[in-house]
Amino acid sequence: LLMVVIVVVASVIVYAWSTGLLGGLMGTTPTVKEALSMDSYKWGAGGTVVLYIRNVGSVDVRVKTYYIEYGGATNSTGDLSVDIPVGTVKEITVGGGGFTWKAGGYSYTIKLVTTTGTQFTFNVKTA
Repeated sequence: LLMVVIVVVASVIVYAWSTGLLGGLMGTTPTVKEALSMDSYKWGAGGTVVLYIRNVGSVDVRVKTYYIEYGGATNSTGDLSVDIPVGTVKEITVGGGGFTWKAGGYSYTIKLVTTTGTQFTFNVKTA
């Protein structure tokens, strides 16, 4: 009789685990997620480009660094300190400081790096 009880209890536990019942009862830890998207960009004065960056994640984001890449090589870097609260759009200006963009439809990759080390990549094209 004891063996039958042990088998039935073990079967119920295996069934509950396999259907996800135990995971649902125990709860999960909420995940914090950084997510940025570029709404648009425009060319600014002095060899800069202004990116309009929207925070579509679930936490506020601080962008600390940017990299401008062309042809697989990093051509320019810069430090930033731009806070982007959840659901808002901020202007981020990159370039300048002697950096020269090639005119005529060249495509550049701009990487924005947050304080947590997350990288977001956006592409811009020269006129």
